[in-house]
Amino acid sequence: MRQSSRITFRSTFRIKISDRDSDTLIGYAGDVSECGMKLLSDTPVEPSTELRLRVRMRDRLGEMRQVDVDMICQWSLENVRTGFFEAGLALQGDSTEYVRLIEGMRKLRKEKA
Repeated sequence: MRQSSRITFRSTFRIKISDRDSDTLIGYAGDVSECGMKLLSDTPVEPSTELRLRVRMRDRLGEMRQVDVDMICQWSLENVRTGFFEAGLALQGDSTEYVRLIEGMRKLRKEKA
């Protein structure tokens, strides 16, 4: 059962997800929550794979925000409609910075509404 509601994006390319060890772009966040995210990628991720990721996005002021996080792949499939591989990633351990980033996004969305 889902512990947190997801934040989805109109633009698929808003939040970039990179391998933090090689700084290689892996894909983009399709949605995020305080517990994890859906990764959209050109290549599949094997379930149970542990990932060391860097999450990057620009805030409302155009400043780059970056958070390092460890996640594990829960599921993976190919979306034939979009051509992307999708993977459900769960947060591993504590990441106060990541949770703060998501909470900040929720707050901004409520202010817009």
